[in-house]
Amino acid sequence: MNKWRELLGQLEVLKTYYARLTERERYIVLGAGAGVIFFILISIYSLLLAATSSMGNNIEQARKDLRELSEQKILYMKIERQIQELEQTIRRTDPTFQLATELEKLARKHNVNMDSLKEMPGPPNELYQENQVAITLRQVTLKTLTNFLFDIENSRQLMRITKLQVKPNFQDPSQLNVNFVVSTFQPTS
Repeated sequence: MNKWRELLGQLEVLKTYYARLTERERYIVLGAGAGVIFFILISIYSLLLAATSSMGNNIEQARKDLRELSEQKILYMKIERQIQELEQTIRRTDPTFQLATELEKLARKHNVNMDSLKEMPGPPNELYQENQVAITLRQVTLKTLTNFLFDIENSRQLMRITKLQVKPNFQDPSQLNVNFVVSTFQPTS
């Protein structure tokens, strides 16, 4: 209650002081007061505008991040599905499967003469055992090569071309010399 009386007393002092001013001084005080109020309103408006603009930018960035996260989730699920399919294919691989024998069958099917065929173990891995065969072909046509490689990659057995080097034959440029490595995978025992 005392605070109200004190505040009313302060207002009375201001009224008295204002009443003693000349008309010209009153206009100056009113103009200055209006200028201060206008400045305060403009400042508040600017702050609110900046805050809403910042919020709008934050919302747009959050939406962008959400879209990117959704795309990454879809990609992750696709890759996860591919890994599961590959693991199932590896588990279904016949333990008696011989990579070199299968490659020789495919080479005969396409009338491809292999200059060399060398079996070698793949790099060690805890999840599966990789077996590799390095093959060298001389004087083969592009069509024959693509058909041969297509049949290797799309065989019922899991075979993948892990390295490929193709060069034109120097004696006959329409023929190719090819070095490549084919890998197969079997589950570890």
